[in-house]
Amino acid sequence: QSYKTDEQKQAERERDPLTKLKEFIIKKKYLDEEGWNSFVAVVEADVRAAADAAVAQAEPDPDGAFTHAYYDGKPALHGGLMSENIEPPHSDGSMVESGPRVNLIEAVRRTLDNELHMNPRLLVFGEDVGVKGGVHGATIDLQIKHGAQRVFDTSLSEEGIIGRAAGMAIAGLMPVPEIQFRKYLDPAMEQINDTGTMRWRTNGDFAAPMVVRIPIGYSKRTGDPWHSVSGEAIFAHTIGWKVAIPSNAQDAVGLLRTALRGNDPTFFLEHRDIQDTKPGRGVYPGDDYMIPFGVARIVREGRAATIVAWGEMVHRAQSAVEQTGIDAEIIDLRTISPWDKEAVLASVRKTNRCLLIHEDGLTCGFGAEISATISQEAFASLDAPVVRLATPDIPIPYNKGMMASVIPSIDRIAAALTSLVTY
Repeated sequence: QSYKTDEQKQAERERDPLTKLKEFIIKKKYLDEEGWNSFVAVVEADVRAAADAAVAQAEPDPDGAFTHAYYDGKPALHGGLMSENIEPPHSDGSMVESGPRVNLIEAVRRTLDNELHMNPRLLVFGEDVGVKGGVHGATIDLQIKHGAQRVFDTSLSEEGIIGRAAGMAIAGLMPVPEIQFRKYLDPAMEQINDTGTMRWRTNGDFAAPMVVRIPIGYSKRTGDPWHSVSGEAIFAHTIGWKVAIPSNAQDAVGLLRTALRGNDPTFFLEHRDIQDTKPGRGVYPGDDYMIPFGVARIVREGRAATIVAWGEMVHRAQSAVEQTGIDAEIIDLRTISPWDKEAVLASVRKTNRCLLIHEDGLTCGFGAEISATISQEAFASLDAPVVRLATPDIPIPYNKGMMASVIPSIDRIAAALTSLVTY
């Protein structure tokens, strides 16, 4: 570089790793000087031949730019079980409808346990995941049952956790890393982006299917800008990744099993306030239960307005409807990438009004995407503006009272719904 002094350039030459590699190989007598030079010549010839072949290729079909963002039926040559000609465990998708109720975190633990039994290539790891069983208890006893080679602790390095998972996935394993809290993932966003675009960048030849489990959102105990972040909208912007946000134990089982047997990298987001509380509990639906991504759940049918929510906000929406007595339809999206556009549009065309609720920040939150879609594709059906209710663009406070004033409350949802139907 012309802006560097001769002294800087000379110092960098002395630190050149290729020079040090040559010295190491000759010192260890793996190659002599002549052998090294021959090796360099072969490598240079291979690189130049590859470059010439790339330049000689015909211009690609522009439509190819729109392919391979996600698994589209063509298995990658490298990465995931399918590249190793291994089919995921079979399931008929049936649901057990009676039995003891479990909380959401126990539902996750049982599903991981079953899939570890079913798939010998599945690995679970993260900070405190092994001996401790996870800071939230989702992996308790899994190391005892499946061994420390398949359920293990990592260092405190989120970029290392995700980078390691990408390498494992390329090697034909199914990694299931846990990130302790949503905000902790941010240092790994380069690895996240590279993992998501891998299939596209390699024209479908490489892929890195994995399931990244992350607790998100506020909890009943405390709030703060690190542990209480929801932050799911940025994941919907992250190309190549699927995103699930269950609101109850049954959906957690069905969505997690689908993700673990899928062929795309997936974020599985577990809301902290419903991990071990009554709203998230339900009957364990069995070891065959699966839910396809992109299929919403109609929590409650109604005709006065449509409420769209996901995660913990689904329960607040239900409480608000009970409080007001308004005949609103409640849709639990369950996944936001992909999201069930047709279910939302069909409901809005029936009720002619829509209230979108999410815990993530208001500006550029996922509700804005839904609102824009409704305005573009169902505008003629609207009798009132689409309303968004979300956390203001500020961090989540430490103080519980302040936190409660920031996150959409049942009373605020009830007031917004009442205003919407009387517009």
